[in-house]
Amino acid sequence: MQKNMMTGLLLAALLAPVANAHADVRELASSPRWLTTKVYIDGAPETDVKARYPGVVGISTWDPERNRYEFFYTDTGESKYNNGGGGYFFVTGDQQQHILVPDIGPTKTWVRRLETLNNREFTYSREVPRDMVDNNPLVRIHVVHAPYTGTIETKSAIKQ
Repeated sequence: MQKNMMTGLLLAALLAPVANAHADVRELASSPRWLTTKVYIDGAPETDVKARYPGVVGISTWDPERNRYEFFYTDTGESKYNNGGGGYFFVTGDQQQHILVPDIGPTKTWVRRLETLNNREFTYSREVPRDMVDNNPLVRIHVVHAPYTGTIETKSAIKQ
């Protein structure tokens, strides 16, 4: 009961700022799908480390009207929904944080720093263990996306 109440309070607190950031969040709708094009460690934008961070690489969809997201594998287009790759998202009123709340999976929320959001680029950063290996020191990675124009078909696993 207390867990549900806390979740409800968190969601209520996050919903209020969405109205203020609505125009900027709509940039996510400027492309039906986004593709991870580069991952780099803070301070080293010239070095792409996508291969070392495959968990953040993929095709994604964002629906700002419903505040819903879903992630897909780039090779098959299969949804990552059953592994926490789908749920609700919010952008804080100051447009500094991008928060994901997966419908299912072991992680309850991901708070990401919103770096760039326009019709050509969506970039966020967050701290993760180096090379995504538990107990490694934390590093800040920047995950860069561009509108996806490839041929991989994606099929949503989110129940409408």
